[in-house]
Amino acid sequence: MSLVETDWLEKNLDKVKVIDCSWHMPQTKRNGYEEYKKNHIPNSIFFDLDLNSKKDTNLPHMLVDEKEWNLIVSKMGIENKDQIIIYDNSDVISSCRLWFNFIYFGHKKELVHVLNGGYQKWLKERKKISDYVPKLNNSNYKSFEKKDLVKNKISIDKNIEVQRFKVIDARSKDRFYGKVPEPR
Repeated sequence: MSLVETDWLEKNLDKVKVIDCSWHMPQTKRNGYEEYKKNHIPNSIFFDLDLNSKKDTNLPHMLVDEKEWNLIVSKMGIENKDQIIIYDNSDVISSCRLWFNFIYFGHKKELVHVLNGGYQKWLKERKKISDYVPKLNNSNYKSFEKKDLVKNKISIDKNIEVQRFKVIDARSKDRFYGKVPEPR
């Protein structure tokens, strides 16, 4: 994953697309979009992780299909050539999920970055914020899926024996060990 620093972003705000992808666990009673409307990094676009995930499944935040991804990103006014900086203001580091979405759907990896330290670092450094929600012009985004980046249960099960890849669980230690209730 490629990180960019807050000082670099501050100097390049007019040259990149900035996306706020704040999402919060249900028990926090926080709403990323409502927080975004109150204040965000200037010129930021909001990406709603719930709204822009697959709907016909009981699993949270599954990838949409390629056609739907093209529509989502086109409505955000993002083009294939755009350099994208993603940040969040959440404990679950939801910016990384959106970073993966862009990589999965073929955006050049050298053009997609996560803001190191996220919105909290931006605020701590007293950098400029805004409540202006920019008007977006549709683009014609074209993606291609890198399906090998997603593993299914069958490939995970086979991997127990052949060990061709590493599996990392990103949940907290207490969630992993079942010491706390699963919040979603």
